[in-house]
Amino acid sequence: MTRYCDAHIHLSHSKEPVFAESEQYFCVTSCHSKEEFESLGRYGEAAFQPASPSGFSGFRYRSIANATAYAAPTIPTAELNPRQNLRFCRDSLKTCLAGFAPSGRSLPTAEVTSMVFASYGIHPQSPALRDKTFIDKELSFIENLLAEKKIIAIGECGFDFFTPEFKSTAPEQEIVFNEQLFLAQKYNVPIVLHLRKSIEKIFTYSRELKKLPAVIFHSFPGTLREALSLQNHGINAFFSFGKPILNGKKASIDCVQNLPIQNILFETDAPYQTLKDEKETLPSDIKKVYQRACELRGLSIEDLCEKIFINFKSALNL
Repeated sequence: MTRYCDAHIHLSHSKEPVFAESEQYFCVTSCHSKEEFESLGRYGEAAFQPASPSGFSGFRYRSIANATAYAAPTIPTAELNPRQNLRFCRDSLKTCLAGFAPSGRSLPTAEVTSMVFASYGIHPQSPALRDKTFIDKELSFIENLLAEKKIIAIGECGFDFFTPEFKSTAPEQEIVFNEQLFLAQKYNVPIVLHLRKSIEKIFTYSRELKKLPAVIFHSFPGTLREALSLQNHGINAFFSFGKPILNGKKASIDCVQNLPIQNILFETDAPYQTLKDEKETLPSDIKKVYQRACELRGLSIEDLCEKIFINFKSALNL
Protein backbone atom coordinates (compact mmCIF):
# COMPACT_ATOMS: atom_id res chain seq x y z
CA MET A 1 0.00 0.00 0.00
CA THR A 2 1.33 3.43 -0.98
CA ARG A 3 1.54 5.85 1.94
CA TYR A 4 1.71 9.61 1.54
CA CYS A 5 2.74 11.74 4.52
CA ASP A 6 2.11 15.49 4.67
CA ALA A 7 4.20 17.03 7.42
CA HIS A 8 2.42 20.38 7.33
CA ILE A 9 -1.09 21.33 6.25
CA HIS A 10 -3.85 23.70 7.37
CA LEU A 11 -6.72 21.26 7.16
CA SER A 12 -9.26 23.65 8.68
CA HIS A 13 -8.79 25.86 5.60
CA SER A 14 -8.47 23.16 2.96
CA LYS A 15 -10.45 20.92 0.71
CA GLU A 16 -10.62 17.31 1.76
CA PRO A 17 -7.94 15.04 0.31
CA VAL A 18 -9.08 12.25 -1.97
CA PHE A 19 -6.90 9.17 -2.28
CA ALA A 20 -7.38 5.82 -3.92
CA GLU A 21 -8.43 2.82 -1.87
CA SER A 22 -4.92 1.42 -2.28
CA GLU A 23 -3.35 4.49 -0.64
CA GLN A 24 -2.94 5.76 2.91
CA TYR A 25 -2.62 9.41 3.87
CA PHE A 26 -1.08 10.76 7.09
CA CYS A 27 -0.82 14.46 7.90
CA VAL A 28 -0.03 16.94 10.64
CA THR A 29 -2.48 19.83 10.59
CA SER A 30 -1.32 23.10 12.09
CA CYS A 31 -3.76 25.14 14.18
CA HIS A 32 -3.32 28.74 15.32
CA SER A 33 -6.59 29.46 17.08
CA LYS A 34 -9.10 27.65 19.26
CA GLU A 35 -11.61 27.93 16.43
CA GLU A 36 -9.27 26.18 14.02
CA PHE A 37 -8.56 23.43 16.52
CA GLU A 38 -12.23 22.92 17.34
CA SER A 39 -13.10 22.87 13.63
CA LEU A 40 -11.31 19.53 13.34
CA GLY A 41 -14.34 18.01 15.00
CA ARG A 42 -16.42 18.97 11.96
CA TYR A 43 -15.20 15.93 10.07
CA GLY A 44 -18.15 14.06 11.55
CA GLU A 45 -20.25 13.59 14.61
CA ALA A 46 -17.36 12.56 16.84
CA ALA A 47 -16.07 15.39 18.99
CA PHE A 48 -12.43 16.08 19.63
CA GLN A 49 -12.07 14.32 22.97
CA PRO A 50 -9.15 13.80 25.36
CA ALA A 51 -6.79 11.05 24.34
CA SER A 52 -6.05 8.00 26.38
CA PRO A 53 -2.76 8.03 28.31
CA SER A 54 -1.25 5.83 25.61
CA GLY A 55 -1.11 8.41 22.88
CA PHE A 56 -2.25 11.48 21.06
CA SER A 57 -5.53 12.34 19.39
CA GLY A 58 -6.18 11.65 15.75
CA PHE A 59 -8.99 11.23 13.24
CA ARG A 60 -9.42 8.30 10.88
CA TYR A 61 -11.57 8.36 7.79
CA ARG A 62 -12.08 6.28 4.65
CA SER A 63 -12.50 7.42 1.10
CA ILE A 64 -16.08 7.16 -0.11
CA ALA A 65 -16.48 4.65 -2.92
CA ASN A 66 -16.74 6.36 -6.31
CA ALA A 67 -15.69 9.63 -4.70
CA THR A 68 -15.17 11.25 -8.09
CA ALA A 69 -18.94 11.33 -8.52
CA TYR A 70 -19.25 13.87 -5.72
CA ALA A 71 -19.32 17.58 -6.35
CA ALA A 72 -16.17 19.52 -5.62
CA PRO A 73 -16.02 20.81 -2.04
CA THR A 74 -16.80 24.45 -1.44
CA ILE A 75 -13.85 26.30 0.08
CA PRO A 76 -12.78 29.95 0.44
CA THR A 77 -13.29 31.97 -2.73
CA ALA A 78 -10.62 34.11 -4.29
CA GLU A 79 -12.05 37.17 -2.54
CA LEU A 80 -12.05 35.56 0.88
CA ASN A 81 -8.86 34.93 2.80
CA PRO A 82 -8.79 31.22 3.73
CA ARG A 83 -7.67 32.19 7.24
CA GLN A 84 -11.06 33.83 7.72
CA ASN A 85 -13.01 30.77 6.63
CA LEU A 86 -13.24 27.97 9.17
CA ARG A 87 -16.33 26.36 7.66
CA PHE A 88 -16.51 22.83 6.34
CA CYS A 89 -19.23 22.18 3.78
CA ARG A 90 -20.01 18.63 4.83
CA ASP A 91 -22.49 17.96 2.04
CA SER A 92 -19.68 18.22 -0.49
CA LEU A 93 -16.92 16.37 1.35
CA LYS A 94 -15.29 13.60 -0.63
CA THR A 95 -14.39 11.65 2.51
CA CYS A 96 -16.37 10.52 5.52
CA LEU A 97 -15.36 9.86 9.09
CA ALA A 98 -14.84 6.19 9.81
CA GLY A 99 -14.23 6.61 13.52
CA PHE A 100 -12.50 8.67 16.15
CA ALA A 101 -9.12 7.31 17.18
CA PRO A 102 -8.37 8.45 20.73
CA SER A 103 -4.79 7.31 20.37
CA GLY A 104 -2.91 8.68 17.41
CA ARG A 105 0.01 6.45 18.28
CA SER A 106 -2.02 3.43 17.20
CA LEU A 107 -1.47 3.54 13.47
CA PRO A 108 -4.54 2.74 11.38
CA THR A 109 -5.32 -0.62 9.89
CA ALA A 110 -4.96 -1.26 6.19
CA GLU A 111 -8.55 -0.33 5.35
CA VAL A 112 -8.21 3.16 6.89
CA THR A 113 -6.93 5.53 4.22
CA SER A 114 -6.24 8.62 6.30
CA MET A 115 -5.12 9.78 9.70
CA VAL A 116 -4.78 13.31 11.02
CA PHE A 117 -2.56 14.51 13.85
CA ALA A 118 -2.87 18.01 15.28
CA SER A 119 -0.24 20.55 16.26
CA TYR A 120 -0.91 23.95 17.80
CA GLY A 121 1.31 26.99 18.00
CA ILE A 122 1.41 30.77 18.26
CA HIS A 123 2.50 31.93 14.82
CA PRO A 124 5.22 34.62 14.61
CA GLN A 125 2.93 36.61 12.29
CA SER A 126 0.18 36.75 14.91
CA PRO A 127 -1.17 40.31 15.18
CA ALA A 128 -1.68 39.75 18.92
CA LEU A 129 1.97 39.19 19.85
CA ARG A 130 2.02 42.42 21.87
CA ASP A 131 -1.14 41.48 23.77
CA LYS A 132 0.29 39.85 26.89
CA THR A 133 -3.10 38.79 28.23
CA PHE A 134 -3.95 37.05 24.96
CA ILE A 135 -0.56 35.35 24.75
CA ASP A 136 -0.81 34.11 28.32
CA LYS A 137 -4.21 32.58 27.54
CA GLU A 138 -2.87 30.95 24.39
CA LEU A 139 0.11 29.48 26.23
CA SER A 140 -2.21 28.12 28.89
CA PHE A 141 -4.42 26.62 26.18
CA ILE A 142 -1.41 24.96 24.54
CA GLU A 143 -0.29 23.49 27.84
CA ASN A 144 -3.77 22.08 28.46
CA LEU A 145 -3.70 20.46 25.01
CA LEU A 146 -0.32 18.94 25.81
CA ALA A 147 -1.38 17.73 29.25
CA GLU A 148 -4.48 16.07 27.76
CA LYS A 149 -2.43 14.68 24.85
CA LYS A 150 -4.63 16.33 22.25
CA ILE A 151 -1.71 17.55 20.12
CA ILE A 152 1.34 15.76 18.89
CA ALA A 153 3.64 18.79 18.46
CA ILE A 154 3.92 22.52 19.06
CA GLY A 155 3.86 24.66 15.95
CA GLU A 156 4.11 26.21 13.73
CA CYS A 157 6.11 28.74 15.71
CA GLY A 158 9.38 30.53 15.21
CA PHE A 159 10.50 33.78 13.60
CA ASP A 160 9.36 35.87 10.66
CA PHE A 161 11.35 38.95 9.64
CA PHE A 162 10.05 39.01 6.05
CA THR A 163 8.53 42.50 6.22
CA PRO A 164 9.35 45.59 8.30
CA GLU A 165 6.03 45.08 10.09
CA PHE A 166 6.88 41.54 11.12
CA LYS A 167 10.45 42.48 12.01
CA SER A 168 9.18 45.20 14.33
CA THR A 169 7.78 42.48 16.60
CA ALA A 170 11.12 40.63 16.85
CA PRO A 171 11.35 41.07 20.66
CA GLU A 172 7.83 39.73 21.13
CA GLN A 173 8.47 36.87 18.69
CA GLU A 174 11.47 35.83 20.77
CA ILE A 175 9.53 35.91 24.05
CA VAL A 176 6.68 33.85 22.62
CA PHE A 177 9.05 31.38 20.95
CA ASN A 178 10.96 30.86 24.20
CA GLU A 179 7.73 30.06 26.02
CA GLN A 180 6.70 27.50 23.42
CA LEU A 181 10.17 25.99 23.38
CA PHE A 182 9.94 25.59 27.15
CA LEU A 183 6.61 23.75 26.82
CA ALA A 184 8.03 21.49 24.11
CA GLN A 185 10.89 20.55 26.41
CA LYS A 186 8.61 20.12 29.41
CA TYR A 187 6.28 17.71 27.57
CA ASN A 188 9.00 16.20 25.38
CA VAL A 189 7.23 16.85 22.08
CA PRO A 190 8.56 17.95 18.68
CA ILE A 191 8.40 21.52 17.54
CA VAL A 192 7.44 22.71 14.04
CA LEU A 193 9.44 25.75 12.99
CA HIS A 194 8.38 28.62 10.73
CA LEU A 195 11.40 30.65 9.61
CA ARG A 196 11.36 33.48 7.09
CA LYS A 197 14.38 35.71 6.67
CA SER A 198 15.49 34.41 10.08
CA ILE A 199 17.43 31.19 9.48
CA GLU A 200 20.48 32.62 11.22
CA LYS A 201 18.37 33.27 14.33
CA ILE A 202 17.64 29.60 14.90
CA PHE A 203 21.34 28.75 15.21
CA THR A 204 21.41 30.69 18.48
CA TYR A 205 18.90 28.16 19.84
CA SER A 206 20.82 25.03 18.88
CA ARG A 207 21.66 24.14 22.49
CA GLU A 208 17.98 24.21 23.45
CA LEU A 209 16.66 22.62 20.26
CA LYS A 210 18.85 19.56 20.62
CA LYS A 211 17.04 18.79 23.89
CA LEU A 212 13.85 18.11 21.91
CA PRO A 213 12.92 14.71 20.50
CA ALA A 214 12.73 16.27 17.02
CA VAL A 215 12.63 19.61 15.23
CA ILE A 216 10.62 19.84 12.00
CA PHE A 217 11.67 22.70 9.74
CA HIS A 218 8.45 23.59 7.92
CA SER A 219 9.14 24.50 4.28
CA PHE A 220 12.84 24.71 5.08
CA PRO A 221 14.08 28.06 3.71
CA GLY A 222 17.81 27.47 4.04
CA THR A 223 20.61 25.99 1.99
CA LEU A 224 22.06 22.49 2.06
CA ARG A 225 25.06 23.83 3.96
CA GLU A 226 22.80 25.38 6.61
CA ALA A 227 20.78 22.18 6.93
CA LEU A 228 23.90 20.08 7.45
CA SER A 229 25.21 22.64 9.94
CA LEU A 230 22.00 22.37 11.99
CA GLN A 231 22.48 18.61 12.09
CA ASN A 232 26.10 19.06 13.13
CA HIS A 233 24.86 21.16 16.06
CA GLY A 234 23.27 18.01 17.45
CA ILE A 235 19.64 18.81 16.51
CA ASN A 236 17.44 15.88 15.53
CA ALA A 237 16.32 17.84 12.49
CA PHE A 238 13.77 16.93 9.85
CA PHE A 239 13.60 19.22 6.84
CA SER A 240 10.23 19.48 5.10
CA PHE A 241 9.79 20.54 1.48
CA GLY A 242 6.75 21.37 -0.61
CA LYS A 243 5.88 23.01 -3.90
CA PRO A 244 9.06 25.10 -4.15
CA ILE A 245 10.75 21.95 -5.51
CA LEU A 246 8.15 22.05 -8.31
CA ASN A 247 8.81 25.73 -8.86
CA GLY A 248 12.54 25.45 -9.43
CA LYS A 249 13.79 26.78 -6.09
CA LYS A 250 17.46 25.80 -6.30
CA ALA A 251 18.21 25.66 -2.58
CA SER A 252 15.26 23.37 -1.88
CA ILE A 253 16.07 21.12 -4.83
CA ASP A 254 19.69 20.89 -3.69
CA CYS A 255 18.54 19.87 -0.21
CA VAL A 256 16.13 17.21 -1.49
CA GLN A 257 18.82 15.77 -3.75
CA ASN A 258 21.65 15.72 -1.23
CA LEU A 259 20.39 15.61 2.35
CA PRO A 260 20.39 12.20 4.03
CA ILE A 261 17.04 10.66 3.11
CA GLN A 262 16.30 9.91 6.78
CA ASN A 263 16.08 13.65 7.49
CA ILE A 264 13.58 14.59 4.77
CA LEU A 265 9.83 15.15 4.97
CA PHE A 266 7.34 16.53 2.45
CA GLU A 267 4.34 18.83 2.79
CA THR A 268 1.73 20.85 0.94
CA ASP A 269 1.09 23.71 3.41
CA ALA A 270 -2.37 23.57 1.80
CA PRO A 271 -4.17 25.75 0.91
CA TYR A 272 -1.12 28.02 0.76
CA GLN A 273 2.25 27.72 -1.01
CA THR A 274 0.75 27.89 -4.49
CA LEU A 275 2.43 27.77 -7.87
CA LYS A 276 1.95 30.42 -10.54
CA ASP A 277 -1.68 30.85 -11.61
CA GLU A 278 -2.93 28.61 -8.80
CA LYS A 279 -5.56 29.96 -6.44
CA GLU A 280 -4.81 27.38 -3.78
CA THR A 281 -2.92 24.22 -3.01
CA LEU A 282 -4.92 21.03 -2.51
CA PRO A 283 -4.03 18.40 0.09
CA SER A 284 -3.85 15.84 -2.72
CA ASP A 285 -1.06 17.90 -4.31
CA ILE A 286 1.27 16.03 -1.97
CA LYS A 287 1.42 13.43 -4.75
CA LYS A 288 2.98 16.01 -7.09
CA VAL A 289 5.61 16.81 -4.48
CA TYR A 290 6.44 13.12 -4.08
CA GLN A 291 6.65 12.60 -7.84
CA ARG A 292 9.14 15.45 -8.21
CA ALA A 293 11.17 14.15 -5.27
CA CYS A 294 11.30 10.71 -6.93
CA GLU A 295 12.90 12.34 -9.96
CA LEU A 296 15.40 14.22 -7.81
CA ARG A 297 16.38 11.18 -5.73
CA GLY A 298 16.13 8.54 -8.45
CA LEU A 299 13.71 6.44 -6.39
CA SER A 300 10.45 4.73 -7.19
CA ILE A 301 7.30 6.15 -5.62
CA GLU A 302 6.95 3.01 -3.50
CA ASP A 303 10.50 3.26 -2.13
CA LEU A 304 10.25 6.98 -1.44
CA CYS A 305 6.87 6.70 0.28
CA GLU A 306 8.12 3.96 2.58
CA LYS A 307 11.24 5.90 3.52
CA ILE A 308 9.30 9.10 4.25
CA PHE A 309 6.71 7.13 6.22
CA ILE A 310 9.53 5.90 8.48
CA ASN A 311 10.76 9.49 8.85
CA PHE A 312 7.24 10.71 9.64
CA LYS A 313 6.86 8.15 12.42
CA SER A 314 10.31 8.97 13.77
CA ALA A 315 9.83 12.75 13.72
CA LEU A 316 6.51 12.51 15.54
CA ASN A 317 7.47 9.64 17.87
CA LEU A 318 4.70 7.39 16.56
